[in-house]
Amino acid sequence: MINIESPWNNMASSSQRRVNSQINHDIFWITDVNGNYGFCIRARKIPFVSNKIRLKGISILKRYNEEYVELFLVLNDKKDWQIFNVLCKDLIEVAKLYDNDEKMINATEIRLKRWQQLLKHERNKEFPLEKQMGLFSELLCLKDTIAPKVGIKRAIKSWVGPDYDKQDFLLDNSIIEVKSYKTTKGDIINISSKEQLFSEKDPFYLLTYALTFSEQGDTVEDIVNSIKQELMAEFDYNILDIFEIKLMDYGFIPEIIVEPLQNFKVDKTRAFYISDEFPRISPQNIMKQIISVKYAIDLSDCTEFEINIDSLII
Repeated sequence: MINIESPWNNMASSSQRRVNSQINHDIFWITDVNGNYGFCIRARKIPFVSNKIRLKGISILKRYNEEYVELFLVLNDKKDWQIFNVLCKDLIEVAKLYDNDEKMINATEIRLKRWQQLLKHERNKEFPLEKQMGLFSELLCLKDTIAPKVGIKRAIKSWVGPDYDKQDFLLDNSIIEVKSYKTTKGDIINISSKEQLFSEKDPFYLLTYALTFSEQGDTVEDIVNSIKQELMAEFDYNILDIFEIKLMDYGFIPEIIVEPLQNFKVDKTRAFYISDEFPRISPQNIMKQIISVKYAIDLSDCTEFEINIDSLII
């Protein structure tokens, strides 16, 4: 993680400091009687955050009086202050989006549920290169191929790759499977199951991305931020939450990834129509006792099935 200064530096025990006077809500950095780091959101007296939310390593407390309710998040171990700081700043960014307390609190609860899942994961984990390549290509497909035709909201809703479905995009009129591979290894893609290139829905497309490692290229986070900016411009924070949950389900959790992300340059993008003649292994062609199949396809021998990306029916 990037080294940053702790917002609790030089704060005495049992003290508080307003986060930012420009925010239209009462939010504070705090310390408790034992000097533990904390965060407080104060709002008018309305239902405040589900009792079912549990955050690993963080105590959640609520305090009510006649005029307002306060939500306290207190870190149990100071050595974890950096990830706690990221959580708090994330909640601050959420609060900035809403003018009234009720909407802000509803959004805070959704975000805390996301963090509940996030903190269950092992910290300082790696995001493997293969998964980076897969997510990078799926996000490019979402942003550059699907969204221009159906809109960014429907594109995100159609993205089922994080749900470990059979294919990556399930649209009203078609299905799309996305594959990436290293340009240096030749036009070879790997298929991980007998269902991956099989669907009864038609048309069924395969989109492939040949990638090269390049400092001039983009990372997964670059593409993620580009999509988020588009959602923010449309003020659709509900879809933004859905998008972030899908990223987390994919395993992309920037707050706990320790290694720098790889930069990719797209050398070639191709689209194929998966017809009955396309070279593949399908569940209909193998014995039922075979429950797992992995194989590779040489795309250089599949030119007869190649189509123009702009012609995709989406």
